[in-house]
Amino acid sequence: MTVSLTDRSSVRTGTRSKETRRRKRIRLSLPVGVRPFDARLIDIEDVAEVRDFTQDGLFFVSCMPHYRLGMRLIVTFPYGKVAPKHPKFLATVVRVQERPCGHYGVAVRFLL
Repeated sequence: MTVSLTDRSSVRTGTRSKETRRRKRIRLSLPVGVRPFDARLIDIEDVAEVRDFTQDGLFFVSCMPHYRLGMRLIVTFPYGKVAPKHPKFLATVVRVQERPCGHYGVAVRFLL
């Protein structure tokens, strides 16, 4: 989890800063299928792990380094044999962060 300087000071003083997110996040661990919307990158497919989501988007962790800000993706969530349906969403990458062990945290916002 990334903590800003203002978040750190509020933790020390015991006060909490106002949440700026529009929707509450739901934390979970489920597979997500991700592939670029760009036809030139059609061969890239990723099965990553969702860490949290809202109605507006989700945050997942991947070992693939190709994600960039503004990149459009087709996201299949939930993904896998146990999922009764495989809904697909068009999304755009809004944040990429390097994580330990060569992994990347990727936040996406749903477009449709």
